[in-house]
Amino acid sequence: MAEDTSIGAQRLLEFSVGLGVLTLVATYIISTIGGRVAPFIPIISEMPFAGPESNFYGPGLAISIFSFILLAQVFHRIFTPLARELGGNYESWNDLIRIIVTFGGMCGIIAVNFHWIDYPILHGVTAGIVFTSFLVWGTFAWHLLQKSGRSHNVRKYAVYSGWLFYILMIIFSGLDSQELIAEGKGPFYRLDNPPSVDDARSLYLNLTAFCEWGMVFSFYVGALTFRQELEGVRF
Repeated sequence: MAEDTSIGAQRLLEFSVGLGVLTLVATYIISTIGGRVAPFIPIISEMPFAGPESNFYGPGLAISIFSFILLAQVFHRIFTPLARELGGNYESWNDLIRIIVTFGGMCGIIAVNFHWIDYPILHGVTAGIVFTSFLVWGTFAWHLLQKSGRSHNVRKYAVYSGWLFYILMIIFSGLDSQELIAEGKGPFYRLDNPPSVDDARSLYLNLTAFCEWGMVFSFYVGALTFRQELEGVRF
């Protein structure tokens, strides 16, 4: 009998989430202990500028995101019969969501490897796309499964909290920009001047960073709730 060398989708999901969390936490610990990043509380994108963390942050998150791009194709296959049964535009939405999250994942790989300090516009645009696309995917997946009778409270609250943190992040970032303008700095000052460990950090900047971390970990928590849908599924 030939040995089964296929990959379990459930294990790949756990690997994707675990590697993403480990990379972010390790980057935070190493960069703050090394005195390169303010302990409370850095924007995620300001952490991998120097030191050993700059060597594993990009590859670690890129592999994690690529793993989820592969999983998005599996979820599309799983969601297809559910979408067909629900009728309406669900099949078309299922196809569109796969395209959106695949493109968003590719943007995410670019964002984590083209850093804010060197490529501010490219990094900012691609980071915004990956955040939005992954939240859209999570919302669609939760809604489709709920309509199919597979409700999950943790998944629901993860989606709600993810969008709440996302919206608050945008609001606080805008308020931080207003403070910078009031100080005589341009509206795009932060884009070309990422905060450093020696900078005074405004309340709004700290709240922006907190909401970004909250949004990302809301997605990770929500993603783990799909383990049951992937049970027994192999590539």
